[in-house]
Amino acid sequence: MFSVIGGSSAPCAMCRQVHRDLPRVLGTSAPDDWLAVSPGERLEAELTPDVCILPHGGVTRHFIRGHIQLPLLVPDPEIFVWSVWVEVEEESMSSIAHSWSDPNRAAIAPITGWLATELPYEEPTKGLRVVVHTRDPGQVPLLMVAVESTHTLAAEQADGVGLHRVSELAELLKR
Repeated sequence: MFSVIGGSSAPCAMCRQVHRDLPRVLGTSAPDDWLAVSPGERLEAELTPDVCILPHGGVTRHFIRGHIQLPLLVPDPEIFVWSVWVEVEEESMSSIAHSWSDPNRAAIAPITGWLATELPYEEPTKGLRVVVHTRDPGQVPLLMVAVESTHTLAAEQADGVGLHRVSELAELLKR
């Protein structure tokens, strides 16, 4: 997968700018709550590129990294990806850990999680219910925003986004 979306040499109909070489994937390297705990608490925690186990206040929380894919409307069928963190229940984390190296892990039943990354949308994204679909080894789980959600992120995942929107999201994330 390429790290950028080629874009178009034609000016955008919305802003008259040319959108080229836009990021294909945007995200964070840890759940938002990782940054909220003290350095001492992080010593008791575990953070890998795909998993975070975070004991805090007598409770152990479990997070996995996944991808929310937004189809691009033009110029070619491509995707933009939010690389985000999802909080899952301990039982779900055990199931994922047990099947992580299984070549057939994509066949395990989807699980429920809650978005643990705040994205640059007008409405809060942290806490949105998502369905986690494990995929073949080497691929992070695919996340589907719950179908009952009326959040803009759910609509963008279902309907797709244009290059202007990807450019806008990348700029919002820089702020």
